[in-house]
Amino acid sequence: MIKPNFRKRELVTRFLVYFLTCILIISGTILFSSHPDNKNRSFNSSINKENIFHFTKSEALIASHSIINKRLRSSTIKLFGNNDENVRVINDTTFTVVNYVEWIDIEGKNKRNYYSCTVTFNEDCTTNAKNLVFLE
Repeated sequence: MIKPNFRKRELVTRFLVYFLTCILIISGTILFSSHPDNKNRSFNSSINKENIFHFTKSEALIASHSIINKRLRSSTIKLFGNNDENVRVINDTTFTVVNYVEWIDIEGKNKRNYYSCTVTFNEDCTTNAKNLVFLE
């Protein structure tokens, strides 16, 4: 008759060790995930209202282009300045843009006007413009 390499007592001991290890891992995972300070679970939490969007100077510059297009209501706009060097960051969602727009007036002359505005991005990714001023 063939004898096993381990005894019955060793088999029971190994089974208990594996069982207790599994129970320990599972209970630790449950306790860790239910901890109130765990920030990984707060997907729709009203406590964690951090801004998840990070806007850039270039996005503020492009938003100012659409704001100027709406303001001028003219199809004679030729060119906007594309350098975000004159965009100042106020906070994560607010920027001050100083730029220029080239357009053709009624007489057919090319004109360049500088403008300044404050662009604010909302939570729904729409923009608002404040303090829009055309500089002479």
